[in-house]
Amino acid sequence: MRFSMSDYSISAKEKGWGPGWSANRSADMARVRADRSGTGINVHKRVAPLVDILLDESERRGYRFHPKSCGGYVNRAIKNTDKPSNHSWGLAVDLNWDRNPETFDGEVHTDLPGWLVALWNRYGFAWGGHYRNRHKDPMHFEFMGAPADADEMLAKARRELIAKATPVPAPNPTRKYTVAAGDNLSAIANRLHIGGGWQALFQRNRQVIGPDPNKIKPGMVLTLP
Repeated sequence: MRFSMSDYSISAKEKGWGPGWSANRSADMARVRADRSGTGINVHKRVAPLVDILLDESERRGYRFHPKSCGGYVNRAIKNTDKPSNHSWGLAVDLNWDRNPETFDGEVHTDLPGWLVALWNRYGFAWGGHYRNRHKDPMHFEFMGAPADADEMLAKARRELIAKATPVPAPNPTRKYTVAAGDNLSAIANRLHIGGGWQALFQRNRQVIGPDPNKIKPGMVLTLP
């Protein structure tokens, strides 16, 4: 990589990607699709083959994307600024934004496994969960290199992920939580950083809890989403 993975001061334009927002770069985009979930994302055609491999590898290892909560190219500025977003170059993707929300509390609320973050980092994508201030954006991955870096990362991914069989990590054991006195679903979901909040926790345990989410009892064993 010709540029630091943690230096956000250099724009994609300065790295050789041409103009971003407000220039319309839609003609430079290509659509990639995750094989297992069918999730489709528009990204710059120079990084498209790499993103396609990473989406498929992520799902092959056990993390599933949701077609209605993933995206890539959007011709816009960074929120509350007049600076082009990396989305406007098609160099950023947001993955499962309902389970990996952008927050400003200094905490990373995510269901992304550590190996997935490491996988995307290895091939040039910085993760918004690693932002150093209170702003955390764990849905967000952006390519930090130049066009030539994209070509080199693609060749590396093809060698390591396509030519070789990548060992599949053992699935995480099902996580359980035993309800204590004074608990409610909202408090449990907040404390354990449950993606989708108390609603996801309720839906996962509807057969245990019954039709009323407010009627949980001490001793109930809940399965965490």
